[in-house]
Amino acid sequence: MTDTPRPFRLGSEEFAALAAGGGDAAVVARLRRANRSRTLLAVAFLAARTRRAGHPDAGAVARAYQVLTDARAARPEAVWRVLDQPEVALWAVGAARDLVHGGDRCRPGALANVAAAAAVRAGTPADLVTAAGPFPLPSLGTLGGVGTRLRLRQDGDGALTHTGVRIVPGGATPGWSPLSALRLGDRTVTLDQWRLVALPGPFAAALSRAPDLPAWRAVLTGAVDVLDAQGVAGPVLEAVRTVTPLRDAGADPSSATLSEAFGAVLLSLPRGPRQAALTLVHEVQHAKLTVLHDLFPLLETGARERFYAPWRRDPRPLLGLLHGAYAYVGVVGFWRQQRLLDTDPADAHDAEVEFARWLPATRETVEVLATRPELTAHGHAFVAGLAGTLADWSAEPTDPAARAEADHLRRDHRDRWSRAS
Repeated sequence: MTDTPRPFRLGSEEFAALAAGGGDAAVVARLRRANRSRTLLAVAFLAARTRRAGHPDAGAVARAYQVLTDARAARPEAVWRVLDQPEVALWAVGAARDLVHGGDRCRPGALANVAAAAAVRAGTPADLVTAAGPFPLPSLGTLGGVGTRLRLRQDGDGALTHTGVRIVPGGATPGWSPLSALRLGDRTVTLDQWRLVALPGPFAAALSRAPDLPAWRAVLTGAVDVLDAQGVAGPVLEAVRTVTPLRDAGADPSSATLSEAFGAVLLSLPRGPRQAALTLVHEVQHAKLTVLHDLFPLLETGARERFYAPWRRDPRPLLGLLHGAYAYVGVVGFWRQQRLLDTDPADAHDAEVEFARWLPATRETVEVLATRPELTAHGHAFVAGLAGTLADWSAEPTDPAARAEADHLRRDHRDRWSRAS
């Protein structure tokens, strides 16, 4: 893989769609390709840096890099399924950073895992030396009890041969644990357990190692129905590649994305399809903004001031405020549609209250952002796009009773925040 990096170009209409809070599946796919290019650059850097530095993993990395290069030349789309896995992106960037700044959280030698998975999917030959212990294949599953050598050969179906045992990913073979996969709409989403690289501490401690698969399948399938009714299932499912179940942490389900793992959503089991759909919308907004900000910085660095955020108990830095505003444009848009789709009067009222609460709160936050000198030219255009969307929505009528309830909730949050400050 000897690509020469080229500037990433995003059309003005695509940027405007993202700035308005949306972006269709094609726009999200462009963000995915941009993120993939970063992963490819990180992998190429690993191969060059380990060789120059005489790193202990240099030989294994060189062999794996050649396997990956061959697989990509034969069937690039098959390899993208591996490189687009969020854990691969997190590992690649982390390993490159560790090589530059020191650290051993992300082993360069794990490129063998990535290359083996790519060769399986592409049906190309490989012969790789592996570390002892379980051997995860990103996007596929995990080989258990692997000793010192994994031999992968092309035999028509991408089978693995290890110590005389033939393993076909997707089949029932002793020692093979496939990833759990859910078919959602026209996409397949895996329930990932992060075997290639460990999650940051708090998330690793919260992982659910034995999720209730029928419950997850039911709630996520229902979420797709909700998103379909709103007409946004396409871009959301284009963004989400893996769902990582977290343990139930109490009354309020938790969720998160990771800035270097585009396509991953970590969450505890939602209470129902509507909440699951809302959570996916919220987290996908964060994911889109992370890639966009990497490509076209929206803020100058160095801002230290903290700001009130109507969705948080703690003051937020400027980038955090921008992320929250963008996520809540998605939340407002969700409730704007859902209030018209819910057939149960109580659900429709709740949706109306949520819309009436978060619309002015988000608009006021965007107005604060618009005044900040740290905004770049792209940042000004982005915030202006958000402001335009919220202004249009503000012209829509809301139920007076719901608006009164929403105003009370908004004032109560601000009062409690002020008392705690």
